[in-house]
Amino acid sequence: MVASALSGGGDHFDLSGSVMTAPRDPVAVAAVRVLGADVLAPCLLAGQSPCPADLALAGESARAFPPGPSATPVVAWSHWALHRALERAAAGGPLAPAVAGIGEPDAGWVSALPWQELCHRAAQLAALADPGAPCGLSTAFAARPVDLARGFVRAVRRQDWLQAAGTGRWLAGMSGVPDSLGLDAGLAWVAHRSEGDARVALHLAAARLAGRAGRT
Repeated sequence: MVASALSGGGDHFDLSGSVMTAPRDPVAVAAVRVLGADVLAPCLLAGQSPCPADLALAGESARAFPPGPSATPVVAWSHWALHRALERAAAGGPLAPAVAGIGEPDAGWVSALPWQELCHRAAQLAALADPGAPCGLSTAFAARPVDLARGFVRAVRRQDWLQAAGTGRWLAGMSGVPDSLGLDAGLAWVAHRSEGDARVALHLAAARLAGRAGRT
């Protein structure tokens, strides 16, 4: 549903109608938490309008699963990203979340990662790869375009299409990417070989939008 809305397939974005089977459905709340900030990607990247029920569901998910004191950087950044996505999608309206106490997590760990681990984490946090909304994490990843390119090639060779798509999503909106990478052709190959994987399709649709934004 999210990937189709991003791709301009004609589907109206209806998050709550797609995942909820009953009022206050706990499974729907958990599903939104798994996808994270990308549940609102059609609003933030493709200009679709969220309905109040969509924002309420995403907000309930953000409140229901706060990171614990020993949360990993991936969990902390994913939680922060969902709150920021809500704030942006609500545009200061009555359903905008209270995010004053949720500051950006630390991104200093990115510079110390070997390139293989860097690309693994980049794919896990691909929902933050939005050129229109930079943050500390995107700045840290942007400092390592060559390493991300190496990781993209490695993921394609290993046929890890999800990691390739997530890493490619970062690269699509990034400067300093080697021309020799052939990113557009690489992403097309990932789309061809991933056999309709919905998560891969979501990242590829977002990468196309990021690439267009970078060329305008």
